[in-house]
Amino acid sequence: MADPRTKLDVIYQEVLGEVAELVTRLEQTAAKVAEAGQAGELARQAVSQAAAEAGRAFRRDLDKHSSTLLEGLQKAAGEAKAAAMVVDKAGRRFALLALVTGLAAGLVGGCLAGLAIARGVFGG
Repeated sequence: MADPRTKLDVIYQEVLGEVAELVTRLEQTAAKVAEAGQAGELARQAVSQAAAEAGRAFRRDLDKHSSTLLEGLQKAAGEAKAAAMVVDKAGRRFALLALVTGLAAGLVGGCLAGLAIARGVFGG
Protein backbone atom coordinates (compact mmCIF):
# COMPACT_ATOMS: atom_id res chain seq x y z
CA MET A 1 0.00 0.00 0.00
CA ALA A 2 1.10 3.48 -0.76
CA ASP A 3 1.74 6.10 1.80
CA PRO A 4 -1.52 8.02 2.61
CA ARG A 5 0.41 11.24 2.49
CA THR A 6 1.38 10.55 -1.09
CA LYS A 7 -2.23 9.88 -2.03
CA LEU A 8 -3.22 13.09 -0.34
CA ASP A 9 -0.54 14.94 -2.28
CA VAL A 10 -1.85 13.45 -5.51
CA ILE A 11 -5.40 14.51 -4.64
CA TYR A 12 -4.21 18.01 -3.74
CA GLN A 13 -2.34 18.27 -7.01
CA GLU A 14 -5.43 17.17 -8.98
CA VAL A 15 -7.64 19.61 -7.10
CA LEU A 16 -5.12 22.42 -7.59
CA GLY A 17 -4.93 21.57 -11.32
CA GLU A 18 -8.72 21.70 -11.61
CA VAL A 19 -8.87 24.98 -9.66
CA ALA A 20 -6.18 26.44 -11.93
CA GLU A 21 -8.20 25.32 -14.97
CA LEU A 22 -11.37 26.88 -13.51
CA VAL A 23 -9.51 30.15 -12.82
CA THR A 24 -8.25 30.16 -16.41
CA ARG A 25 -11.76 29.55 -17.70
CA LEU A 26 -13.13 32.33 -15.49
CA GLU A 27 -10.48 34.72 -16.76
CA GLN A 28 -11.34 33.79 -20.36
CA THR A 29 -15.03 34.23 -19.62
CA ALA A 30 -14.40 37.62 -18.05
CA ALA A 31 -12.44 38.67 -21.14
CA LYS A 32 -15.27 37.47 -23.39
CA VAL A 33 -17.82 39.35 -21.25
CA ALA A 34 -15.70 42.50 -21.59
CA GLU A 35 -15.49 41.96 -25.38
CA ALA A 36 -19.25 41.46 -25.51
CA GLY A 37 -19.73 44.67 -23.52
CA GLN A 38 -17.54 46.53 -25.99
CA ALA A 39 -19.43 44.99 -28.91
CA GLY A 40 -22.69 45.97 -27.24
CA GLU A 41 -21.46 49.55 -26.86
CA LEU A 42 -20.41 49.62 -30.52
CA ALA A 43 -23.82 48.25 -31.51
CA ARG A 44 -25.54 50.89 -29.36
CA GLN A 45 -23.52 53.61 -31.04
CA ALA A 46 -24.28 52.20 -34.50
CA VAL A 47 -28.00 52.04 -33.73
CA SER A 48 -27.89 55.56 -32.35
CA GLN A 49 -26.14 56.84 -35.47
CA ALA A 50 -28.57 54.98 -37.73
CA ALA A 51 -31.54 56.41 -35.84
CA ALA A 52 -30.11 59.93 -36.06
CA GLU A 53 -29.48 59.54 -39.80
CA ALA A 54 -32.98 58.16 -40.32
CA GLY A 55 -34.36 61.16 -38.45
CA ARG A 56 -32.35 63.55 -40.62
CA ALA A 57 -33.48 61.75 -43.80
CA PHE A 58 -37.09 61.90 -42.64
CA ARG A 59 -36.73 65.61 -41.94
CA ARG A 60 -35.20 66.22 -45.40
CA ASP A 61 -38.02 64.27 -47.07
CA LEU A 62 -40.61 66.10 -44.99
CA ASP A 63 -39.09 69.47 -45.88
CA LYS A 64 -38.93 68.50 -49.55
CA HIS A 65 -42.51 67.27 -49.71
CA SER A 66 -43.89 70.03 -47.53
CA SER A 67 -42.52 72.67 -49.91
CA THR A 68 -44.07 70.76 -52.84
CA LEU A 69 -47.32 70.52 -50.93
CA LEU A 70 -47.16 74.21 -50.06
CA GLU A 71 -46.57 75.09 -53.71
CA GLY A 72 -49.58 72.98 -54.68
CA LEU A 73 -51.73 74.67 -52.05
CA GLN A 74 -50.60 78.11 -53.19
CA LYS A 75 -51.39 77.22 -56.81
CA ALA A 76 -54.81 75.88 -55.82
CA ALA A 77 -55.48 79.03 -53.79
CA GLY A 78 -54.53 81.18 -56.79
CA GLU A 79 -56.82 79.17 -59.05
CA ALA A 80 -59.65 79.43 -56.52
CA LYS A 81 -59.12 83.19 -56.35
CA ALA A 82 -59.20 83.46 -60.15
CA ALA A 83 -62.37 81.36 -60.28
CA ALA A 84 -63.97 83.54 -57.59
CA MET A 85 -63.12 86.64 -59.62
CA VAL A 86 -64.71 85.08 -62.73
CA VAL A 87 -67.83 84.20 -60.76
CA ASP A 88 -67.92 87.71 -59.29
CA LYS A 89 -67.62 89.30 -62.75
CA ALA A 90 -70.27 86.97 -64.12
CA GLY A 91 -72.56 87.88 -61.22
CA ARG A 92 -72.05 91.58 -61.90
CA ARG A 93 -72.72 91.09 -65.62
CA PHE A 94 -75.84 89.11 -64.83
CA ALA A 95 -77.05 91.84 -62.45
CA LEU A 96 -76.35 94.53 -65.07
CA LEU A 97 -78.11 92.46 -67.74
CA ALA A 98 -81.10 92.00 -65.43
CA LEU A 99 -81.15 95.74 -64.76
CA VAL A 100 -81.00 96.59 -68.48
CA THR A 101 -83.64 93.96 -69.27
CA GLY A 102 -85.86 95.29 -66.49
CA LEU A 103 -85.46 98.85 -67.69
CA ALA A 104 -86.15 97.83 -71.29
CA ALA A 105 -89.19 95.83 -70.21
CA GLY A 106 -90.41 98.78 -68.15
CA LEU A 107 -89.87 101.12 -71.06
CA VAL A 108 -91.66 98.84 -73.53
CA GLY A 109 -94.44 98.23 -71.01
CA GLY A 110 -94.76 101.95 -70.39
CA CYS A 111 -94.87 102.66 -74.11
CA LEU A 112 -97.52 99.98 -74.66
CA ALA A 113 -99.53 101.26 -71.74
CA GLY A 114 -99.21 104.76 -73.11
CA LEU A 115 -100.35 103.59 -76.54
CA ALA A 116 -103.25 101.72 -75.03
CA ILE A 117 -104.31 104.73 -73.04
CA ALA A 118 -103.80 107.02 -76.00
CA ARG A 119 -105.95 104.86 -78.27
CA GLY A 120 -108.55 104.61 -75.62
CA VAL A 121 -108.61 108.31 -75.04
CA PHE A 122 -108.14 109.47 -78.62
CA GLY A 123 -109.56 106.53 -80.55
CA GLY A 124 -112.54 105.92 -78.71
